[in-house]
Amino acid sequence: MKLLMLKSLTIASLLSSGLYANSIAFDKKLLNVEKKKIQNILKRKNGISLNSISIILKKDLKQDGWYGYAFDLNLKVNNKNVNQKHFIFSNGNMIAPELVDAKTNSSYKNIMYPDLSFKYFSKEHLIAGNPNAKHTMVLFSDPLCPICVDEVPFIMKAVMDNPKNIALYYYHMPLDMHPTAKVLSKASMIAKELGIKDIDYKVYNTDFSNFYDPYREKDNNKALKKFNEIFKTNITMSQINNKKYEDKLNNDLDMAEEAFVNGTPTIFFDGEIDKTRTKYEKYLK
Repeated sequence: MKLLMLKSLTIASLLSSGLYANSIAFDKKLLNVEKKKIQNILKRKNGISLNSISIILKKDLKQDGWYGYAFDLNLKVNNKNVNQKHFIFSNGNMIAPELVDAKTNSSYKNIMYPDLSFKYFSKEHLIAGNPNAKHTMVLFSDPLCPICVDEVPFIMKAVMDNPKNIALYYYHMPLDMHPTAKVLSKASMIAKELGIKDIDYKVYNTDFSNFYDPYREKDNNKALKKFNEIFKTNITMSQINNKKYEDKLNNDLDMAEEAFVNGTPTIFFDGEIDKTRTKYEKYLK
C-alpha cells in the first residue's frame, strides 16, 4: 500500500510539473504574440513605440480553463517613457481581448486585480478596527473625490463602531484632477502625528467642496489655510513640502499602482477587490 501511494504521488508530481512547464511555455508564447500584435499596431501611431512588455498578473477565472492576463507595457510616447496596463484572456486555445459573463453582462476585466499581500496590512496604515481581526479592508481614497466624500465617512464610522471583526487600512490616493488633494493628504499625515484622533475620518466628514471647487482650485495655500482653520492646527507649507511626507505619499501611490488601483474609492476585502464596496457590512454587529 505504501509503495502504491508513493508511486501515485510520484505520478501526480510529474503530471503537475508537466502542466506547470506547459503553462510557462504557453505564457511565453502568449507574451510574444501580444508583443508582435502591439508592435504592429504602434507602427501606425506616430511618436509611439514599445520599449518592453511583461506579464504582471495571471488570474484563474475559474471558468472552463480561462485565465486573465495583465501586461505591463512600457511605451515611448514623444520621447517620454509611459507605463500602461493591457488585458487579454485565454483558455490555452483561444485568445480574446474581452470576456463577458453572459449571466451578469459584466466584464471579467472588473476582477483583474491582484490579491493583496500582507505588506498592505501595516500598522502605519491601520485607522480603525482590530489588527488581529479575522477580516481586513484596504481602502484607497482621495479626500476631494465626491463619491469618496459620500461613502468613505460612513465606511470608516461603521468599522470604528464595530472594531472587533474588521481591520481597516487606509491609503492616500489624491488624484491629479483635484489639484489640492495632495496638500490635504499630507496635512492629514502631519495632523495624525500631532495626535489628532481619527483625522482621516474627520477630513472626509468635512467635505472641502463646501469651501472651494476641488476641480478648479489650484491654490495649495488656500487649501492648507482652510485645513488649519477647521482642525485648529498650524501646519506650514514648509512642513507640507518636507521630503518625509512626499515619500510617504509616493509610497501610498506606489502601493495603489501595484494593486492596479486607478480610481477612488477602491476597496479590497480580505485581500480581494470588492467592486460593491459592501462586503464588510455582513460582519458588522
